[in-house]
Amino acid sequence: MEKDLNKNLVRKIITMHDPEDEDFLIKSLKISGGRLIKRLPLVNGYLCEFPSEADFALAVRVDNDRIEIDDDIEFRLCWFYNPYVPISKPIPKPIPAPPIYGTDRVGWGLRRIGAPQVWEKLKRRRVRVGIIDTGIDFNHPDLTESIRGGINTIDGFPPQQFMDDYGHGTHIAGIIGATGRNARFFGINPYVDFYIVKAFDRRGKGNLSDIIEGLDWLFSNQVELINMSFSTMETNNTFRRAIQYLDAKGVVLVAAAGNDGGRNSVNYPGRFPEVIAVSATDKQDRIASFSSTGPEVNFCAPGVDIPSAWLNGQYKLKSGTSFAAPHLSGIAADLLNYYGFLPPTKVKEMMASGAVKITHLGNEQQGLGIVELPRIIY
Repeated sequence: MEKDLNKNLVRKIITMHDPEDEDFLIKSLKISGGRLIKRLPLVNGYLCEFPSEADFALAVRVDNDRIEIDDDIEFRLCWFYNPYVPISKPIPKPIPAPPIYGTDRVGWGLRRIGAPQVWEKLKRRRVRVGIIDTGIDFNHPDLTESIRGGINTIDGFPPQQFMDDYGHGTHIAGIIGATGRNARFFGINPYVDFYIVKAFDRRGKGNLSDIIEGLDWLFSNQVELINMSFSTMETNNTFRRAIQYLDAKGVVLVAAAGNDGGRNSVNYPGRFPEVIAVSATDKQDRIASFSSTGPEVNFCAPGVDIPSAWLNGQYKLKSGTSFAAPHLSGIAADLLNYYGFLPPTKVKEMMASGAVKITHLGNEQQGLGIVELPRIIY
């Protein structure tokens, strides 16, 4: 059952400057009628709920130099709901990579980045990939063998209930690492271990506190890279600290640029310098009309009519920067598989060395260009 919160309730993330001050926070909550929803140890934070703004003000009216307060920002998934209709332009169609595997089993996006050309070069090393999304269909024939763990961080749900009830997270996982073992569909890297965080509900909505809890869980499970196909126009210090911490610990972070279209529209977390931000292109190497662009874009990748896994063992075509991001996550997984551990800066550097500029796109649309795997794995 979805949580149905009273609109008058106020939720805040409260960070203690001194972790030993938890007792002070608990006393403040008792005075104000507030309650502790969850602890967020990654940022020394606590998600707290108050009956009203007045009660919240009462809780933090004294000694507020001991705490930092941030909103529990809401996020949205970066997929395009309606059938995609491109803006027609007289651009010549690019020459696709040779279809080494049958096109019915390999999506056009995988062929565009040259994924099939490096499959036989990959090693048996398993790469730990974290996905923060709507969960995963853990019965899907092309995914089930690769799932190593998962958690539901949404308030009011059992932690072990990370089954996808929306489809988005399953589609992301399929792009990155569908095994193709059941003669159905291939992902970019079939040698990944999935660690899944369900932080978005069946309406496709998620909150910062649930994402931070998921980041903490993924870090504790020693994932090497995390895909974040969601965005928000807002940010705060709590979110920034969480991202900086994981980057400093060597976790590769990949995010969708956002679906706001136009210039200077890249959203968070893609806007953070520690994160690889990905814009979306179509089969003609045109920038997707919905794709956010801006100086924060690092690379572009296929994001229109992308085939991948869906609920109940199905496969569907979907569009959005949501589905461009996992192309870069899959590329990162290939690099970590082939070369072993690489710090985030080295992963970006190697991606840059394999990126090709698309002549008819501007820098803010494509960043360093589209990464082609045969240029960096050979």
